[in-house]
Amino acid sequence: MKRLLFLAWMALALPLGAHRPAPSAGAFAVPVETTVYVTKTGGKYHKGTCGYLSKSKIAMALSEAKAAGYGPCSRCKPPQ
Repeated sequence: MKRLLFLAWMALALPLGAHRPAPSAGAFAVPVETTVYVTKTGGKYHKGTCGYLSKSKIAMALSEAKAAGYGPCSRCKPPQ
């Protein structure tokens, strides 16, 4: 009897849940800031793999680099 009640409940509950919209990916997405790298003396920002980052490599957010007046490197072509 318990099994029959359980199956009847499942038959009624599942269709109700099937009509609920799934949460969108944007509802839980956290904005991620792109990390770029600058040097102590240069005026450009770079990808982490750029060859121009041989001696100093200071990580910062892309928005911070732009606000500080750094421009994109022409060699590694980081995001703009």
